[in-house]
Amino acid sequence: MKKAVRFLLVMILPVIIFASESKEGTLSVLLFSDGKPLVSNEVKIDGSSIYKTDADGAVKVTLSAGKHQVEIFGKTPSRENLGYFKKPVLVKENRNTEVIATLSKRDGNSIDIDTPVAVSVIKDKEEEKATGTGILSGRVMSSEGNIPIGGARVFVRGTDVDMRTDESGYFTATVPSGKALSISVVHSAYSAATIGGIVVKKDGKTSKTVKLTPASMELEEFVVLAPKVEGSIADIMQEEKKSSAVTNILGSEEMSKKGDSDAASALKRVTGVTLIGGKSIYVRGLGDRYSNIEMNSMPLPSPDPTKRVVPLDIFPSGVIGSMKVQKSATADIPASFGGGYVDIRTKDNANDDYVKVTLGLKGNSNTGKNVVDYQGSSTDWTGFDDGYRDIDQSILDETRIVIGESPTSFTTRYYLKEELSEFIQNYVGDRKYNIEYNPLPLGGSAGIEFSKHYDIDDENKITVFGNYEYSQEHEYREETIAKYEYDQENGTMYDNPSSTGFALRSFSDYSQAGIFNIGYSFADVFNVKYTKLYTHNGLKGTKLSVGEFGSNPNEIFNYYDLEWEERTLLADQINGDLKYEIFDTKSEFGFGYEKASAQLNQPNNFRYIYVDDDGLDSGEPAYLQKTSNQFAKRLASNDDVDAFYLKNKLFIDIFSEEDYLDIGYAGSIKKRKSQLDSYGIKINGDETEFTDPIDTIYDEYVRPDIWFDDRRFTLENNTQAKNYFDANVDESDWYQSIFLKPVESLEVLLGLREVNVEQKTTSYYLYSRREHPGEEYDPSKNNTYQKYDRILELENELFPSASFKYIVDENNTIDVAYAKTYILPDLREASSGIYSHPYEIADVKGNPDLNYTMIESYDIKYSHYFSSTENIKVGLFYKKLDQPIEDTMVPSSSLPIYSFMNSQNATMYGIEFDGRKKLDFISERMNDFYVSGNFTYTDSDVTIGQAQEELLTSNHRQLQGLSQMVINLGLSYEISERSITLAYNKMGERIRKLGMKEDGGEVVYPDYMENPAAIFDVVWIENFDNGFNLKMKFGNLLDGETVWYQQDEDHATNRYKTGRTFSFSASYKF
Repeated sequence: MKKAVRFLLVMILPVIIFASESKEGTLSVLLFSDGKPLVSNEVKIDGSSIYKTDADGAVKVTLSAGKHQVEIFGKTPSRENLGYFKKPVLVKENRNTEVIATLSKRDGNSIDIDTPVAVSVIKDKEEEKATGTGILSGRVMSSEGNIPIGGARVFVRGTDVDMRTDESGYFTATVPSGKALSISVVHSAYSAATIGGIVVKKDGKTSKTVKLTPASMELEEFVVLAPKVEGSIADIMQEEKKSSAVTNILGSEEMSKKGDSDAASALKRVTGVTLIGGKSIYVRGLGDRYSNIEMNSMPLPSPDPTKRVVPLDIFPSGVIGSMKVQKSATADIPASFGGGYVDIRTKDNANDDYVKVTLGLKGNSNTGKNVVDYQGSSTDWTGFDDGYRDIDQSILDETRIVIGESPTSFTTRYYLKEELSEFIQNYVGDRKYNIEYNPLPLGGSAGIEFSKHYDIDDENKITVFGNYEYSQEHEYREETIAKYEYDQENGTMYDNPSSTGFALRSFSDYSQAGIFNIGYSFADVFNVKYTKLYTHNGLKGTKLSVGEFGSNPNEIFNYYDLEWEERTLLADQINGDLKYEIFDTKSEFGFGYEKASAQLNQPNNFRYIYVDDDGLDSGEPAYLQKTSNQFAKRLASNDDVDAFYLKNKLFIDIFSEEDYLDIGYAGSIKKRKSQLDSYGIKINGDETEFTDPIDTIYDEYVRPDIWFDDRRFTLENNTQAKNYFDANVDESDWYQSIFLKPVESLEVLLGLREVNVEQKTTSYYLYSRREHPGEEYDPSKNNTYQKYDRILELENELFPSASFKYIVDENNTIDVAYAKTYILPDLREASSGIYSHPYEIADVKGNPDLNYTMIESYDIKYSHYFSSTENIKVGLFYKKLDQPIEDTMVPSSSLPIYSFMNSQNATMYGIEFDGRKKLDFISERMNDFYVSGNFTYTDSDVTIGQAQEELLTSNHRQLQGLSQMVINLGLSYEISERSITLAYNKMGERIRKLGMKEDGGEVVYPDYMENPAAIFDVVWIENFDNGFNLKMKFGNLLDGETVWYQQDEDHATNRYKTGRTFSFSASYKF
């Protein structure tokens, strides 16, 4: 193999010489604007002969050798004048002279006359004659996702070779040997490219791969010098068209036009995807536990200890090149998903050198309004707390969960009175706890992006790309809260609520994100790239909740929550590929390695409670609750992932040159450690006298040096072993797939993935006669901390997949797919602990008896392509789920308790529509207007077992979390200097949590429903001639109300609006 690789590398090394002279020549003229061909433009030769450019913006004529005068009259499709050229051109005998004219409104015009790139270094060398002929072959690919480009026009300079690639992007031609050649490749949806210094040996064969970039870029001297627009619409459609799976791809171009700030807000525009909580997605109605999210095809850790998948709001759009949502499985991706596999593909190198600086402002309809707030640290604006909120280390050290040791309490049994006084003083510290009312600040952002490429020589290239962005965003919302009881006699909910309340919430998000890439490429044969991603979010939250949250309706509780959370994701990746031949057979070897970590740090989320037991309007002051109050919770979670993959694609040419056998191996180890420490303050004596603000009370009764016996406030240790857990997931997968094209109109992909995965969740507990899982009671361990493991595993489990693509013609395809996949419970779901919900006034209880879910999926999709940027697709899907995991509610007399359960089985089916179309069919004046959108309707039927019927309210219902209807609509106006987009999104109602039965089924609580608000956004982008760009977004203009309810919306349990938003950004590129 080494000899074969060495031989291939030697063959493609450039030998640059001039062509020999002969007697006759041709002239080719190619005319572009903004990277797109100008059709039906006038080209005049020698002042008399007039020609019109074809669909590729090209004209080719035979002329006598010598000088000729070429005149070019450039006009847009709307016949607006772009520019005029008049140039003398020398046509050499037996050579094709090319004239490439680029007309741009923004960056000026340029013209290139037969000056191929990579030839300048040999201009002074003597021209050599051809030694004979050889074969030049190659493949034209998209720079985004390596998608083959069919129908590209290939010119070989200095010859009469003018050909087009086939549907798979291949071309072959007989060319002169022994002399330097330069090929130019043109396609209407992509920018032209040229590769020079190609030498074909006599009777030999040389192969080249040419990569084209999206057509929204400028051309100048055959080199794309304007910024590479990764994820262009044309490129995305081409990749979707070529994909063997049912796939939706969202590119950075569309994300920019829709004004999406992060991956989560962008993905809600994908067919069949719903956004939940601003950071999690449901694909085809299946929750985020049924999704698998990777970056550059490698797994990611999660900074959220309650979730297996990474929250998507942590990825700002500035680091994303494109995102692929694959809904039907293939063997080369993980089998652990049910709804969709999401691959976030980070921005890569561009083909030009530039620096871009961006500044922005953002706000909403609550900006400037006085809202609930509290004093944070001096470094909150960076996303990092400076230690201001930290619980004192001496307290943490004394309450650490250590296996074999017994719990301690802050009493005289364990500590001196002086020590106990010091503990309570350190616990409160100098931090301020009063909730204030401050104006909601204006948000903003600042970013810088750069790209640089180095051509060491014709074959060795280095590219460097970097992006950094800082932003802060501030939000506020008001919620109304209610609780309804069940009317057992009438079998419905009572019309009047048993308790009511409201919540005021403010949020501040301070984020930093950066990406750095450095890549090396040798002769399109060997490519390697290193990627470093860093994202960090500091989230400050203030909540004031007032209402009847206890079991006594006469008691009004005031919950004051001071929250701070830091989420960090750090990933280092290296991946690459090598093209080689063995025994005259083409092969491609790919590899990747990743080391990544994610951390969640909540240093001290503090809650204190005031109670008014005389009712809301009593006029009496509320007082500090005596017990179970003044909580401080410290949560630290760490995820580490080590992963790698190796794969090799061997082109086997059974039916066609595209046939291949793909074999790969992927391995990963994920480790998680999560620890929640909790403390509180007990009031000694009568609590009703403590009605002052909390800091006033602390200044008088806690912070001063007071003898312990006289202290009214003492510290309590509420740390419980069940709020600690560890997890380890060890997975190793083999896969093999075969791609066959038995006839030109049929593509078949068959695959098999063998999965070996072990998921171990380690739960901590306090050993007692009642709790000693997995062993006989041992009195010597009583009242000590112990742990036990829960293991879920799949061993040598096979997951088949099959895809069939029928190519009706160039513009119509039909895809059929089948796959078997699985999903494991989220790591925290399978633990036994009870922990506080991070975003709701509720607790969450794990279920260590959860089992994995097996899924079978069937898909059929029809696609019609009007052009490279216009299409319409319709698809049908059907899924069978064995033991699906769902969210439930545990009956509780006070705060809600959420949990999880396996239902017996479920089926779901639906239809999807997706499309984008230019409106020129209405009128030529609508040539720059596009309508786009998608619609998904899904139905499901969940069957629960006999044991579950005693607990759950409903059988044969919709799947929990499923929105039956999801619609996205867009109308856009797009020209080179302006883009205006109107976007609408609406998700149907869904089951938030499953209703539960109480008292042996006598009391039946309906399912907890959610009806999300519709969203309507407007984005306006202006591009100026000097590299200046302005973007304005007006979001959530409808400001609809989100409603949570039981039975119907007349029994709403929560209502809120998030407010209208606006943002403005300006960027300059130089």
